[in-house]
Amino acid sequence: MARLKSRRADTPESEQPPTDHAIYLHSSERMDELHNDSVHLTVTSPPYITTLFHEGQEFNYGGFLDHYRTVVNEIHRVTIPGGRYALNVGDIVTKYRYPKLGTLLRVPLGPDLLQITVDAGFVLLERFIWDKGYTRNMGGPLLGSFPYPMTVYNNVYFENIYVFAKPGKRHVKQIIREKSKYSLEEWRLWSQQWWRIESISEKFRHHPAIFPLEIPMRMIRMFSYVGDTVLDPYMGTGATMLTAHLSGRRSVGYEIDEKVPTLIRQRIEFERKRGTPINGLHYLLLNGNGSQ
Repeated sequence: MARLKSRRADTPESEQPPTDHAIYLHSSERMDELHNDSVHLTVTSPPYITTLFHEGQEFNYGGFLDHYRTVVNEIHRVTIPGGRYALNVGDIVTKYRYPKLGTLLRVPLGPDLLQITVDAGFVLLERFIWDKGYTRNMGGPLLGSFPYPMTVYNNVYFENIYVFAKPGKRHVKQIIREKSKYSLEEWRLWSQQWWRIESISEKFRHHPAIFPLEIPMRMIRMFSYVGDTVLDPYMGTGATMLTAHLSGRRSVGYEIDEKVPTLIRQRIEFERKRGTPINGLHYLLLNGNGSQ
């Protein structure tokens, strides 16, 4: 892979906040660049095993679970005692998990990843439900046996956000705690278990599934302190990095898609058009050997 340069948004040097961000262009199955107990919070949404609903396609669900098991053990290794891990995951509805049955079934990806995460040494702290703000049936039933009984699917498009803790206790200086405070109004909104936040994937044509910035922003503000390091092992378009930057945190990410430099630039421009200025962002794109 060609040598990559660092990227900087067009903001004067004097206005840049004291945050650093790095993206490693290789799989997060091995995060050798990160020391043990060096990450304070992980926020991510894994790239699900998806289906295009065509005959004979591969659906290697077990292989994906094995991959995630490797990644989450790495997350546990690099997380400090008392650190947090926020995992956004939805179930999969497909007919290819059990093709002989010939019907759409719900594959419990969320519960499966939850159990693997607990087996890695994390404990479940809380769960939030992300209501993505629309239904799949466009006002009428497209799937199932309607108007007859037996095969009825819910049409609310939602995903889980599991928040885990690594056993242990953090000790943070009071001055940092004060800098990291959020308001009572924010607490009232964020502490609701059911979050209605509209999906924006349909509005961003460069990637099929993206976080609204509000999702990682809430996770970062609720479960980390100013100056902390936030990890995203599946960087995608860089939403976790962008919100870490806006929240005064550092970040590190991993991504195997070589288009990630372009995707991040497109995401920054997309957010600016939506009214979120992302200025002064300085990040490094690094090869597996640590070179830029």
